[in-house]
Amino acid sequence: MPIQPTNGFVTANGLQLHYRRWSPTNIPTTFPSIVLLHGLASTSHIWNFVAPQLAELGYVVTALDQRGHGESEKPDNGYDFATIIADDHAAMQALKIERPLLVGHSWGAMVALQYTASYPDLVTTLVLVDGAANQLSLHPNWSREQARKDLAPPRFAGTPREKFLSSIRRGPLGQQWTPELEETMLHIVQLREDDTVAPRLTFENHLQIIDAMWDQPTFDLYRRITCPATLIVAEREPSGEVEEERYRTRQKNLASISALCPMLRIVPMLNTIHDIPLQRPTQLTEEIVRSLSPRM
Repeated sequence: MPIQPTNGFVTANGLQLHYRRWSPTNIPTTFPSIVLLHGLASTSHIWNFVAPQLAELGYVVTALDQRGHGESEKPDNGYDFATIIADDHAAMQALKIERPLLVGHSWGAMVALQYTASYPDLVTTLVLVDGAANQLSLHPNWSREQARKDLAPPRFAGTPREKFLSSIRRGPLGQQWTPELEETMLHIVQLREDDTVAPRLTFENHLQIIDAMWDQPTFDLYRRITCPATLIVAEREPSGEVEEERYRTRQKNLASISALCPMLRIVPMLNTIHDIPLQRPTQLTEEIVRSLSPRM
């Protein structure tokens, strides 16, 4: 049986933050702890298929529900990056996690990048999973207002559970659908008593995070990274002019990031969607472990 997580709450920066921890029986003393940060409007459950594999290899793995997400407290403010990383830093201190391998997915990658730039001596290795690969404020023909409009979440509160699940099964994840994946998707949202679902992150707090993403000097942060770092990028064959233009823009951004951060290793995952922790958990686990290997 896979190692099962324990659930708990920790007081951090004035909030109650929920976490899940996978602990192996035998822990090699040379292994760093691993901290996993989820993406925007997601939760710690997105790591349900990666964390047990890492724990089986001997790592103590902790996944946080960040401010406003999952089962953590949801105040009406504090969604700027400075406050978020202060939350996560306080949580790691309370949980006695020292110099972890820090992994972030999507928006969580942006958090992990800023955390590592702010606390360079407190991170052993940084792994960014399909996030922090561009700087929103440098997006061609965009403004803050346009970013808010384009990135605003759908208002799906009240959607019947089966309709919500059916929409996911029709996508790429439907090809590997299991009861465990269904359970994970239902933990990422709030399942109501009337058998409908709703987002756990409020619409207003979601917009605050979009504003913070717009304000983040993402590219400049790469200059401050001194530990080994890996950026894992989901790639699919572009289809149509719009997707081809996005692909060219992303390749240009990746080249800029490589020049800014010599410590960075970029790993493309072909034929993969954004939700790498759900679609390619074994491959992602291998890359996370590989990030700790000495660079040649």
